[in-house]
Amino acid sequence: MSALAFALAFSAFVALCLSMEKHQVELHGAQRAGAATMQRLHWAGWALTAAAFAVAVVARGWTIGPLWWLGTMTASGIAITYGLLPYRPRWVKPAALTLPVLALVAMLLSRLG
Repeated sequence: MSALAFALAFSAFVALCLSMEKHQVELHGAQRAGAATMQRLHWAGWALTAAAFAVAVVARGWTIGPLWWLGTMTASGIAITYGLLPYRPRWVKPAALTLPVLALVAMLLSRLG
């Protein structure tokens, strides 16, 4: 569940990042998304943030869950800001799409095994 919280937080930050004009230009140049797509990305980012919070609270309980959520948000923000965005910008979107799926599969496999 911890990996899933991190993956959802990462995807949330990527969606929020891509909903801003500045980052659209950085990642796509002149082929940036339209206003409607950017609005959907904005709402998806906040929905993924709420999902990451819910996963952290379910995994760790109300006493530690919110703190765990803040930690995953911080770690995922650092991974994007200092890791992928400046050095591997082409990896940002694929990572945001595949990390939650991989974390969910890993969680299900650990529950079965």
